[in-house]
Amino acid sequence: MAKRISLVGLLIVVLLLATAVAASAQATTTVPPQISVPGPGSNVVKGTWDPAQAGCVVIVKGADGSVLGTGVVQADGTFTVYLSRPPQVGEEIRVESPCLTDPQGNPVVYYSIPVLIPEPGSLLLLGTGLAGLAGYVGLRWRARK
Repeated sequence: MAKRISLVGLLIVVLLLATAVAASAQATTTVPPQISVPGPGSNVVKGTWDPAQAGCVVIVKGADGSVLGTGVVQADGTFTVYLSRPPQVGEEIRVESPCLTDPQGNPVVYYSIPVLIPEPGSLLLLGTGLAGLAGYVGLRWRARK
């Protein structure tokens, strides 16, 4: 009888340990990924995450909720997502993963593509270049007459 009780006790301990290991393997991380926001015209989203999240899927969605691309976190924690189309200037894209959620189970990572506005010096050079070109065209036009 004592051997039977000790075997049952040992079996219970083994089952509890197996359950604890399985539960810890399914735990999600609270560390957010580091994502470089792509510029307009780029169709690649790259980033790094906790290497413990290797195998997690990273999903990039457009403003309308359509999936633009997916990628997988590699063993070193890096991931690359190739998009089906480049995001538009000012378009908000959503980068999410089932491995990173809030307490209610919703994805928590959002990024938006910034609107790129040329700096004033570039605008000045562009304006003077266009003014010079217009002056040259005017001279050529008058010389033709």
